Amino acid sequence: MAGPQAPEAGWKAFTENVVGGGNLELDPAGIEQCIKLCQEHADHMKLLGGRARRELRATDLGLGEQDIDSAKQLARKFDEKAIGGDDIEFANTAVGLFLAHETYASDMKSMFEAVLASYKEQDAATAARLGSVGVQL
Repeated sequence: MAGPQAPEAGWKAFTENVVGGGNLELDPAGIEQCIKLCQEHADHMKLLGGRARRELRATDLGLGEQDIDSAKQLARKFDEKAIGGDDIEFANTAVGLFLAHETYASDMKSMFEAVLASYKEQDAATAARLGSVGVQL
């Protein structure tokens, strides 16, 4: 996905702002909420992927696929578009789309967890340094 509405466009602008001298503020509670929401989204996508595997099967569409070869081929194409198969790449299926969203949300969660851990580590180190010179926080 590309263009100004693509998720990576927002991250690119965010990164350029920080690197270009902008201020970076971090709210640990906000990051924890992002972690929670990413996990919820990943869980939801996993459920939808499983549901797609079960419910989007095109095994009996009533097109005459039991008797007519072209109807059988059409039903197979619908089935492959839903869950994958020989003629359609997995990424272009419903199940593949849900898996991609699950993976993206899990990756975002991991990134937020790393950011939060680094923030807490740096905050503790700064507090220790300031405490060593007698500054009360």
